[in-house]
Amino acid sequence: MSPTLAIALEYTAVALNIAFTILIGREIRSGWLFGFIAALIGVLLYAVQDAWLMAALNFFYAVMGLYGWWNWGRSGGSEKVIRYRWPHHAVLLALGIAGTFALVQLMKWLHQPGTLLGMEAFITAFAMVATWMMSRKVLENWFYWMVGDVVAVVYNHLIGYHGYALLNVIYVVLAVVGFLRWRKQLTVTL
Repeated sequence: MSPTLAIALEYTAVALNIAFTILIGREIRSGWLFGFIAALIGVLLYAVQDAWLMAALNFFYAVMGLYGWWNWGRSGGSEKVIRYRWPHHAVLLALGIAGTFALVQLMKWLHQPGTLLGMEAFITAFAMVATWMMSRKVLENWFYWMVGDVVAVVYNHLIGYHGYALLNVIYVVLAVVGFLRWRKQLTVTL
């Protein structure tokens, strides 16, 4: 892929991802479609960099984009913002940590070790947890995003995707805004 095309695709994905996050923060269903298209671009861009966990994560984002679109649109679906208690978070954090270690081991088993593999696995595992939480409208998803996005800023900068690094900085700010907006809508604690 030419560097010019890669940069054009990266910044297109950045713009689509910003639109996705703003729309989801406002609980607008069409945001999931922007995220779906941006994720498909991300699959290609990360595959070109041999960042296979990030490519897989973007494939997961694409699938979750379709799920989020469906879940937010179905009658009787998760229309209200909910909050999880600490026992739920203990399980989700354990899944994220176990997922990080499992992904590192999987990539080593597949002979795909890299100097940034731990970061890539952490971002992937916790983003999967946060995306699932977002699709269910769990308030605390925004905290999971904040942590993962800070790590992703460094990761993307190190692999030369400065647009994605900037996107992750913007995501941290949008996560704060999304949290404050969703907190006003909070209805249930599970």
